[in-house]
Amino acid sequence: MERHKIRLLADISAVTAETRGTEETLKRIVDLVAKRFHVDVCSVYLLNEAEELELKATIGLRQPSVGAIRMKKAEGLTGLVLEKMAPLLVVDPPSHERYKHFAGSGEETYQTFLGLPLAFHQQVLGVLVIQTVERDAVSEADIPVFSTIAGQIAATLAYGGALNDLQKFAGKDGPRPASGKEEQKRPRRSGIVRGIGVSRGVAEGRALYLRGTIGFEQIHPAQSRDPGLELQRLDDAFRATRQEMANLIEDATGLVHQEQAILEAHQMFLSDKTFRNDIRKRIHQAYTAESALKHVVGQYVERFRAMEDPYLRERSSDVEDIGRRVLRHLLGSETEPVQAFREATILIGTDISPMDLVRLRNEQLKGVVLSRGGRTSHSVILAKSFEIPMVIGASDLFEFIQEGDHLIVDGMSGLVFDDPPEVIVDEYRRLRNEAEAEFKRLDLLREERARTADGTEIQLGANIGLLSDLDLVKKYGADHIGLYRTEFPFLARRDFPSEEEQAILYEKIVVAAENRPVTIRTLDVGGDKFLSYLDFPKEQNPYLGWRSIRVSLDMDEIFRTQIRAILRVSPLGDVRIMFPMITSVKEVQRVMVILAEEKEVLRSRGVAYDEKIPAGIMVEVPAAVRILKYLLNRVDFVSIGTNDLVQYILAVDRNNEKVASLYDPLHPAVIEVIAEIVALCRLKGKTVTICGEAASNPVCGYLFVAMGADRLSMNAAAIPVMKDFLRKVSLKEAKATLERIKTMDDTDAISEHMAAVIADIQREETYPARAVHR
Repeated sequence: MERHKIRLLADISAVTAETRGTEETLKRIVDLVAKRFHVDVCSVYLLNEAEELELKATIGLRQPSVGAIRMKKAEGLTGLVLEKMAPLLVVDPPSHERYKHFAGSGEETYQTFLGLPLAFHQQVLGVLVIQTVERDAVSEADIPVFSTIAGQIAATLAYGGALNDLQKFAGKDGPRPASGKEEQKRPRRSGIVRGIGVSRGVAEGRALYLRGTIGFEQIHPAQSRDPGLELQRLDDAFRATRQEMANLIEDATGLVHQEQAILEAHQMFLSDKTFRNDIRKRIHQAYTAESALKHVVGQYVERFRAMEDPYLRERSSDVEDIGRRVLRHLLGSETEPVQAFREATILIGTDISPMDLVRLRNEQLKGVVLSRGGRTSHSVILAKSFEIPMVIGASDLFEFIQEGDHLIVDGMSGLVFDDPPEVIVDEYRRLRNEAEAEFKRLDLLREERARTADGTEIQLGANIGLLSDLDLVKKYGADHIGLYRTEFPFLARRDFPSEEEQAILYEKIVVAAENRPVTIRTLDVGGDKFLSYLDFPKEQNPYLGWRSIRVSLDMDEIFRTQIRAILRVSPLGDVRIMFPMITSVKEVQRVMVILAEEKEVLRSRGVAYDEKIPAGIMVEVPAAVRILKYLLNRVDFVSIGTNDLVQYILAVDRNNEKVASLYDPLHPAVIEVIAEIVALCRLKGKTVTICGEAASNPVCGYLFVAMGADRLSMNAAAIPVMKDFLRKVSLKEAKATLERIKTMDDTDAISEHMAAVIADIQREETYPARAVHR
């Protein structure tokens, strides 16, 4: 059961992270449990301030009973559960001496009662109750299953912020320890920040701000409980900023008089009493120092920009710069750029580029928390490859966390604990131990092929971006390299690598793959991947602009250099070359001409290469889907890039938090398009691989296999989980499910249906045959 606690915690924690408030959270939890286990009633009773058990949420009992049903701990079967502090199973509850009937609840029709205490670290919270119509629907054998659920509900409620008494676990309101820094901190509303978990795992370390990403756009209006403390923090920040400016002026060498005068003008502005008094007035109105600073700086910027004199208008940027410097000191941020981490570190920022993540990766970088970001951004993809837990969309991040704080980051639930108490630290240590045990179990499958329960073999590949990722390929038992993203080495450099440099790198990749097939994708930049040494145009929508194959075809010599480097390593193994973001036959024709010409160049040099190297394309835009029958006549294989394909089909910027919830690979249009691609490829006898984040999702993977895809490529760490899952899947049943899904026109209906299907598959192996009523 240990390995299933992790999955149950993931489901319930995800509900908690997505909702706010006890009522909504509990309602979704009982709904989840009832659907997952097909029970007739699932209810949660919590102890209220009067020490009464109060019905807080239910599926199965009549909704007016919520809040109306209350009982003392000495009353009813529910109270008996707390008296015994042990699970209680009763068949024919009305015949029990402790049975208490509540008129109008509708519970008289249920023939079984299973109650389980909700307790977390000796803190009694309430009772979980399961009820069914049939007398034999639950038995003693089911108690361990539901005890696990009760334990995870209790833990999640306790540290997830759903209970009113959260401060018992996450720290009382008021000034907190300084985490090794001398400056005072403002009181916090809670010790928890909520975001979206996008790279699984648990990280623990000290908060460190990512320079250049913190600005006033991350500061929201916030009230202060202690204006005196806020005024002191403001004075300290101004003092530190003035000292910083003085140091800059003193240490700067080679500055002309005009440049030095600019720094001195900034320093004078910091000493302006009117400016600081305006901020102090705002603080006296019960705003935090950060919020007051943002408000006043904004006012000054608007005044300067409204001036007629061009010189004075330009001074608005000076005010913004001064304000940002003060803000950094308010947040506790040091001013020097990040070079190396001296201790376990959690990076905090607005966003992080793939290049920065590559640059900053080291053993001490334990996790990343961002106020923005997209679920399928390339930074997220890299974080998964690096096995770095990441949380995005933590919008109130900068109101809670200061540099140097001790953090625990849950990349699964999206919860970030700021200076957590010992009970939270202990709980996550336990979870880490369970995760290690789960890895050891899955590691037994590493050398086995992925097969469905009825014997169909599925090749599971890994998506990689760096040479070091090959260690993960071996660690997790990938069959092939489904996608090698060549742009990541480009991102880490200051100029384009030469043919020789690229050939050396690709040789290392192919040799280290140890005879596994390696699909090398040519340079895919643009979108959210920019080369600092390439002059990208400023575009309103870079995802629809100059990117990917368009860049390569425009920069002909750079493209040809990369193709020659790939061809040179092709004799060393099973190497394939792939071209991204194809939208027309003309593009494929141009690419194939260039490929043929570069083969001739190498032939003339006497350099060996694979004359028959397979050449393929990525299908990731709707245009390619519509003309796929023509494209397939010119290529050897296809890879479906689900990240971009979903984005373009649904017209959703996957990195835009305003519409990110609309990005869903289970949209009927997405399912139909991918099924169409797979069917046409099979008809034409072309190999098709499905890659991207969707490929690592068991729900999507189930449907992809049903469509006939026999190659999936994903983040390496997801391979053991997918391999384990596919062993329980019947291909025949999967095809029947796909046909059922194709008749549905609503994403939510598809998601709900597939959740039930996957739960049944997992339960077949997980729980006793009589564990739930069906």
